[in-house]
Amino acid sequence: MRAGCLVGFFVTALIYSPSSLHAAQPEETLLEEINRLPEAERQARLVSGAKKEGSVTWYVAMNRAYAQDLINAFQAEYPFLKVNALTASGGGLLSRVLTEHRAKSYQYDLFNTRSTTINVLKKADAIMRYRTPYRRFLRDGFYDKEGFFNGMFATPMVFIFNTKLVSRKEAPASIEELASSKWTGKLGMDNESYDWLAAVLDYYGEEKGTELAARIGNQKLNVRRGPTLLTQLVAAGEFPVQIDGHHHEAIGKKKSGAPVDYNFPQPFVPVKSLIPIYMSSRPPHPHGAALLADFLLGKKGQEIMYGHGRWVSHKNITPKGPDDIGDRKVVIPSPITSCCYGSESRESGSIFLRSVKSIKNWGLDNE
Repeated sequence: MRAGCLVGFFVTALIYSPSSLHAAQPEETLLEEINRLPEAERQARLVSGAKKEGSVTWYVAMNRAYAQDLINAFQAEYPFLKVNALTASGGGLLSRVLTEHRAKSYQYDLFNTRSTTINVLKKADAIMRYRTPYRRFLRDGFYDKEGFFNGMFATPMVFIFNTKLVSRKEAPASIEELASSKWTGKLGMDNESYDWLAAVLDYYGEEKGTELAARIGNQKLNVRRGPTLLTQLVAAGEFPVQIDGHHHEAIGKKKSGAPVDYNFPQPFVPVKSLIPIYMSSRPPHPHGAALLADFLLGKKGQEIMYGHGRWVSHKNITPKGPDDIGDRKVVIPSPITSCCYGSESRESGSIFLRSVKSIKNWGLDNE
């Protein structure tokens, strides 16, 4: 059995669905035809169609201020298009998208959330393939072969530590170190850090990954809801180390003068699942949707996201200096690794699940 199947115990929104069930809608066929045109002619067709549409609707699972930066830049480039943005949590927007499609009430054009939602969206026929020419600029692993998702950015997860409580020399440097007794009761973790666990299982394999995950799960973890809160608590000295900190959060806190620093984990850097831009299978404004998707995947949009501290998908945008992930080994959870969701009774994954459940309740009671 593939180690990746164990990830299914922890990802709540994935149902496997063969891509062969997907039937192209007229809007998909239209954009496929436009995407085959020469670059200048393609752009002219999209602009002409978008001017008639006048607006585009984006369901945004992103920091509101960051999203507004992107919207402002896009509207400056395409002043004839108004972006109607609905900002909410990824889970809330996913529920809304599925409800709309069941009711055949097609409201949104684009939707961004974690790539691990791809199969449930495909099963609902809520998204379509969009093979934009901009896919050729994306890093390996940031897009699927079929064209359903095109990644905008991903989030490397790092060890964030309080420099007043732990020196860099003392701070954990490897995943395996986290199971040492010296860190019992001193580690913080998000209560929905499924991607971190997925990466551990994928990298180490089923047997060793499950055993290591169980040992870490029994470390009396300080479990809280939300990575930003965890980083704040580390900075405040609530506990010394956050094991699944977001890279951009660490950089931001450090630059603000908080007493924190971070290490890229060894032997690999876990990466929170990709944030792709999905195209609705029935977009009310297909031409405008294509222009906005292209902007988000193109260099201008990607540079704005990079300025927000994101690890972006555009392979020609590479950070420099100590915050550069460089050529370190990274593990990005694939949507396919959630193939076994719904098998909580299987013993191979339940050890860590039971540990997380027990410490989660304790941690939330003490927030």
